[in-house]
Amino acid sequence: MIIIGFSSKTSKTLPRLICRHFKHCVVIIKIHNKFVLHQFVKRRTIAQITITERGIAQLKSNGWVFIYLKLPPQYFDKNKWTCVNYAKSAIGLNNLWIQTPNSLYKYLQKNLT
Repeated sequence: MIIIGFSSKTSKTLPRLICRHFKHCVVIIKIHNKFVLHQFVKRRTIAQITITERGIAQLKSNGWVFIYLKLPPQYFDKNKWTCVNYAKSAIGLNNLWIQTPNSLYKYLQKNLT
């Protein structure tokens, strides 16, 4: 199972200017009874953080929105340029027109849930 999380907050300048509502996305993978959050920091730098269900609930209370997908994890390409491209590679999506977290959220809401 893959969980894609979306946040409207970021510390980076470019997403604050380009992106509309959602400014950042993360990939959360469920492995047995644990969750591993893949935080895109920059190109070739992915922080893997162990998180619990309580941690996900705390993120929800801080404004994060999650989409639960019943897909097996695909190939994780650390050589991607953005968090959206990293999330697209995790779910196996090859749509060139999806480049912002908001467009990824809308696509997943419409087509995969």
